[in-house]
Formats: sequence, structure tokens, C-alpha cells
Amino acid sequence: MDKVKIGVIGCGNMAQQAHIPSIKANPDAELTAICDFRKKVTADLCRRWDIPFATDSMAELLKQDLDAVYILTPLPAHLANIKAALAAGKAVFTEKPVAMSAAGVRELAAIPGKGVSVGYMKQHETNIRKMREIQSQSDWGKLLFIRNHSFVGKQWNGALNQLVKPVTSDEKKALDLSNLDPAPAWLKGERDEKFYSYDNPYYSLLDTGCHSVNLLHHLAGVVPKVLGVNAGNGVTVVHFDFAGTPGELEFCVNFRMDRWDEVTELYFERASVRILTPPPLNRQASAVVEIYSESNGLHQNLVLEDTRRWAFQLETDSFIKKVKEGCCSSDLDEAAGDLEVIEQIYQTITGA
Repeated sequence: MDKVKIGVIGCGNMAQQAHIPSIKANPDAELTAICDFRKKVTADLCRRWDIPFATDSMAELLKQDLDAVYILTPLPAHLANIKAALAAGKAVFTEKPVAMSAAGVRELAAIPGKGVSVGYMKQHETNIRKMREIQSQSDWGKLLFIRNHSFVGKQWNGALNQLVKPVTSDEKKALDLSNLDPAPAWLKGERDEKFYSYDNPYYSLLDTGCHSVNLLHHLAGVVPKVLGVNAGNGVTVVHFDFAGTPGELEFCVNFRMDRWDEVTELYFERASVRILTPPPLNRQASAVVEIYSESNGLHQNLVLEDTRRWAFQLETDSFIKKVKEGCCSSDLDEAAGDLEVIEQIYQTITGA
């Protein structure tokens, strides 16, 4: 194929601030269609980004000549949207998390199709990938401990929304419960607007905590077991077992503070790694990685400095390349493991 023809379903903040700009910046991609029930939003975006087709119907978008579809709708709609896109024969990219339960992800994994890529953009950080390459060529010994500290302040978006205002409208749509993810069967509560919002502690943990869980999963190479959870003052501290290696997650969403504060640390027998990840929507920043290692009497510090390469752009470029090459690989097995962990954390906190 010459260019990968892409359609976007859901035109909220993440679509406007991360994914549409990244698609438009890729020379091998052509954004040909968008879908959102807010007609004012899609009309404005078509003018701003020179997009030829807009609709408020997902079915109409999926009838278009598209190679791939981005699912950027709110989390409760992901499950139904991904099913429809796979049934239409499209390659799929979805924002994280894939669904509201591990069972929902496994249901998707059983559907034949062109694969589902999940928006875990931190895996695409240049320096994280370089660190893993260095690790594979070094003798650091056994992983002894792994930790992620993620305190999310209100400038998680790099204050981008203060510079480039997202297109919004007053258009409303009634909640169609029949089309929403039922969530884990064990999770109590009426499936209403409050349930599908940040007023639901499970929803909040799932939507924001899955990035941290996935990064630990990705770096350790194993799905952890939850040994215990301490929660209080809006902070969740999780104790993990990564197949015999202890680990921790310290997680908090605190919008009373601006600062984004995320660091991931790995300790080996002969090395240690410290990863400093920037606010996700800071387009001019990338992860900085500090590596200390000892080998043959040599003690070495190596710093992989900020490359100014945005993880969202790298993620988009990787997906476009995958589709253009006809690759049908899927991230769903990995995503199911992440959601199993999130469910364990919440069940441990609540005793559900």
C-alpha cells in the first residue's frame, strides 16, 4: 500500500492532543475519516486538520475504505468499538486500557482479525528501548527488585491544553448502557453514569494505574502477583511478587499539585537503572535513563539523555509501520495480564 488510510473513532482530548497530530505527522499515514457524536467538534477538526470525511455513526465510518481504525472513545465503549472494528476487517489501535476487565480483553483476543495494538506509549520511549538493548548485551545478573513511583499532578498533559485549546461543544448524548462494557462480574454497583466515571474508585484506578502496571510488567517480563496493598490519603502502595522478585508500585493522582513525578527503578546484582518519564503530553521531552553498572573492576555511570523524541509519535510511527507491512500481531495477551493485576489490586483493597 502507498499510504495507510486511517479512521478515528472518538475525538476527545487524547485524540486531539496526541493521536491526530501524530497521525498527521507521519508521511506514510493518511487520516481520511473521523467519527464523534458531536458534529461541531468533527466539523472543526476537519477544517483544522484537512480531514475529508466526518460522521456521527461508527457504522458509517467502518464502511469507508480504511486500513486501520483508532479507538479513542471513553473506556466503557472500547469493548464494543473494538469488536465492531475487528468485524469490519480493520487493523485496530486502541487507547489504554483495552476494556474494564481481563475477561473482556480475553473475549477480544478470541476474535480473528488484523490485530489490536494498545496505547502503552512508554514502551516506545527511545531510551527505555536502548536501555533494554544494553541490558541484553550486558551481564547485570539477576533482577533483585523493581519499583514504580507514579504521582500524577494536574499537569500530566504538560499544560498543553493551556496552549492549544481542544475543540469542544455542548452537544450531549444519553448514556446507552446496552452498549457499554459490563466490567468485572464481581464488581458491585449499578451500571450507571457514576459507575462509568472517576467517581468509581475502580474506574479511576484502572484508567490511570494501568500505565504503571504495564511498565513494570514490560520491564520485568512477567505478570506479577499482588501480595498486599496499603491505601490511604489518596495513595495506593502495592507489594508485588514478580516470579520470586519483589516489587512495588506507589501510585497517586493529586490534582492539587501541578507536578508530574514518575520514576521507575530496577536493581540487579551488578547494576541499577533509574528511569525518569516526562508528562505524557509534553511533546518536547522524553524519558531520561540513568544506568550504573559494575563489570571486571570497572564501575560505570551512563546517562541516556533526553532525546526530545515524543513517545506518542514513536508509538504512532510503530503502528503505521506494522499496518503497512501487513503485520497482524496483537498486544491483547499482555493487556489481559495488566487488567488481571488491576483487578487483584482493587479486590485486595476492598475485599471484593
